[in-house]
Amino acid sequence: MSATPPPTPVGVRTLTEALRRFDADALTRLLGLRPDLAYPVPADVAELSAQATTTSSVTRALDGLNAWQRVVAEALAALPDPAALGDLAALLGAEPAGCSAAVVDLRERALLWGADDELHLVRAARDHLGPYPGGLTPPSSRPLDPGTVDTLLAEAGPEARAVVDRLLWSPAGAVSGADRAVTVGTARTPLEQLLARRLLRPAGSDTVLLPREVAWHLRGERFTPEPVPVTAPTLTGRVRTPALVDRAAVGAAYGFVHDVELVAHTLQSTPHRLLREGGVAVRDVTGLGRVLGTDHQHATFVLECGAASGLLAVGDGGRLLPTVDYDRWAEREPADRWRALAAAWRHSDRLPGAASEPGAHALGPESEAPGAASVRGLLTELLAQAPVGTVLDLTDLLDVVSWHRPRLVRVGGVALESVLSWTWREAGWLGISSLGAVSGLAGAALAADTHPLPADLAEAFPATVEQIVLQADLTAVAPGPVPYRLARELRLLADQESRGGAAVFRFSGASLRRAFDAGWSAADVHRWLEHHATTDPPQPLAYLIDDIARHHGSIRVGPAQAYVRIADPAQVAALLTHPDASVLGLRELAPGVLVATAEPYEVVDFLHRIGHSPAGEDSSGRSVTAPDPLRAPRRSAHRPRPDVQAGEAAAAVLLGEQSRHTRRSVQAGAGAGPGADPGATAANLSRLATAEQTQEPVRIRYVAADGRPAARELRAVRADAGLVRGVDVASAETVSIAMSRVSSVDPAVRTSPLD
Repeated sequence: MSATPPPTPVGVRTLTEALRRFDADALTRLLGLRPDLAYPVPADVAELSAQATTTSSVTRALDGLNAWQRVVAEALAALPDPAALGDLAALLGAEPAGCSAAVVDLRERALLWGADDELHLVRAARDHLGPYPGGLTPPSSRPLDPGTVDTLLAEAGPEARAVVDRLLWSPAGAVSGADRAVTVGTARTPLEQLLARRLLRPAGSDTVLLPREVAWHLRGERFTPEPVPVTAPTLTGRVRTPALVDRAAVGAAYGFVHDVELVAHTLQSTPHRLLREGGVAVRDVTGLGRVLGTDHQHATFVLECGAASGLLAVGDGGRLLPTVDYDRWAEREPADRWRALAAAWRHSDRLPGAASEPGAHALGPESEAPGAASVRGLLTELLAQAPVGTVLDLTDLLDVVSWHRPRLVRVGGVALESVLSWTWREAGWLGISSLGAVSGLAGAALAADTHPLPADLAEAFPATVEQIVLQADLTAVAPGPVPYRLARELRLLADQESRGGAAVFRFSGASLRRAFDAGWSAADVHRWLEHHATTDPPQPLAYLIDDIARHHGSIRVGPAQAYVRIADPAQVAALLTHPDASVLGLRELAPGVLVATAEPYEVVDFLHRIGHSPAGEDSSGRSVTAPDPLRAPRRSAHRPRPDVQAGEAAAAVLLGEQSRHTRRSVQAGAGAGPGADPGATAANLSRLATAEQTQEPVRIRYVAADGRPAARELRAVRADAGLVRGVDVASAETVSIAMSRVSSVDPAVRTSPLD
C-alpha cells in the first residue's frame, strides 16, 4: 500500500520519541521495509525501537538499501553526530533534493531520526559502516589546508605521493614502527617523509592513517571514486511485438504446467528414491528428462519447482511422490496451476541452477541458498516494471540489480552473475520472459500470491478438450489439453509419447494390461472410447483390446502368502520347471492350484515378466483392483511470509487499537507475541478443552522458535502444564507447543498451502 512519509521529527531526543510520532501508514511502511521487526509483534513503541537498533536488524536493513541510500548513510556516518542536511549535500556534492529524499527513506526505515538540521544515524548503523565510512578518517584536531598539503607532498617526493595514492580510498595502512620519532631532517624512506610532514599520522605502533583533509583534497573533494546515480538505471532495449511475446510466453507457461503434471505421473508409477545424502540421483533426473523430451537442467528445475509448490515430497521408504495436494492442484484451471508454481518459485530459498551443476543433485542440499527468494523477488519486480516485449541484456540486468542491492555479491555462496543467469533462464521456462523479452506474465508472477491472472492472459491459456482422435496406428491424439481426470485415465490406457498442449498417446498390450490390472474390463475400455473418441475405435485397436482381455485373468493370484490358480496343466508344468519357481517357493497343492512363499505382488511381477497376464483376487476369490496411487504427506509449499496485512495489524497494536478484529488479525498473521489478548488466551484454552473431550482435530497458529508465524493441525490434543500436546495430522509426529506462543485455536479445516 502507499504510505505518506513520517513527519519530520522536530525537537525529538531519541528514536523512540520519533517512532511515537509515526502514524498508522508510516508504521505499516516501516514494518513492510523491515519485516523482522514484526515477528513477534512488539508490545509497544519502546520495544519496537529496541528491536530496530539491534545489530542484526540494522545489518539486514542496511543490506536492503539501494546504492544511493547506502552512500547517503555512509556520508552521515562520516559526518559528526548530529549532521545537517546542507553538510550532507556538500559532502556528497549532490543536489539537496536527492539527499532529502534519501534522508526520508532512511527515516522511514528507522535508521535515522531527527530534523533536517539535526540528523542522527543510529549507533548500530555507524558501527556497521566501520571506523572510516567513505574511506575518510575522523576530522583532524590540527587540519592542514589544501595549499599546505600540495607543498608538503612536493617536498616529500614522487615515491611518497605513490604511498598516499594507495591510501586515498582506504586510509589505514599496516606498518611496523608507525609511532617512531622522525623529523624532516632524519626522514629516509617515503613513509618517514610523510610521517615527518604530518601527511600520515600514526594510530598505534603498527598502523598509519591518511588524514581526512589530505584524502579529501587529493580526491578532488569526492566522496566516492565514481558518481553514484540518485535513481535506478532503467531496463531498456529493443522491443518485440508484445502480443507475439505474450503468446509465446503463455505457451511456455502451459508447457511447464504440463511438465510438472507429467513428472508427477511418472513418479507415482516408477519408484524414484532419494539418495542417502539427499537429492535425486543424476540418472533418475536424466530419465525424467527423456520422459519430458528435454535436458537435465530443465528436468531438475521441474523437480525443484514441484517440490517448492508442495506438489512433490518424500513419502514412505524415501520415495519421491506426489503429495496429497497434487490432485487438488491438477484439477484447477491451467492459469491457476501456473500461478501456484510461479508464486512458489518466487519465494523459494533454493537455487535450482546450482542443483543442475556437475556433482550436485536435484532436491539436494547443494541448492539451499538463503536470500535466493529476495533476489528472485527483486528480479520479478524489475521485469514487471519494464514494458512488455522489451528485449533485455543480462549485463544491463546485472547493473540494475547491483544498484538496487549494492551489497549483494553472492547468494548461497554463488556469484550474483551466475544466479541472475540461472534466474533469467528459469523465467523463460515459466513464461515470465519469452523470446528473450519481458512478457505480461512478469506482472502476474509478481502478484501471483494474491491476484488471479489478468483476463486477457488467462484466456490465452489453451482451453481443455474432452475428445480424443483415434488413429489406425494404435495412437490417440489429444488436440488440446485434457482435464486431469481424463488425462489420468488416458495415461492408464495408453503410454504418452509427446508432451505439450496437443499430446500423442499409444495403446499397446502392456498399457491395456495395466488398465485391466487396475480393474477395468474390455467393456469398460470400449465404453470409455465410445464416450471420449470422436470416431469408433479402428479395427486394430478393437481387436487388441478384446485379445488382451481374453488372456487377462486366466491365471489367478491370491495370498497364501500367495496362491496361483491355473486352468491349463501345461502352464502349471511350465511354471513349476521355471528356474525362478524355487525362489518364489512355488509348489502344486492340487490340480491347477499352486502356492508360493512370496508376497502376491512378487508372484504377479514374476508372471508378468515371463509373458503371462495374471489377475489379482482376494481370499474369497473376488477380483481386486490396483490400490490408489501413492501419495506423500502434505508439505508446506514455502514458509509464511510477512505481508501488508500483517504490517497493518502490528501497526494497529502499536498505536493502541484494541478492537477484537485487529487483535485476531495480529494473532493470525504474526503469532501471539508479547501483546497477546488475555481474553483470546482464555478462548483458546476453552477450545482446547473442547477438542480434548471430543477428540476432534484443531488448527493451531503459533510463533515458532525462530520468531516466524506457523500453523499445525493436531489431533489427540491435550493442554496441561503450560503446553499444548498433540499429533501432527500431516506428519504423524508428536509435538509440544508452549501455550504462551499460541495465537489462535480453530476447528481443523483442510486448506492447501497452494490456496
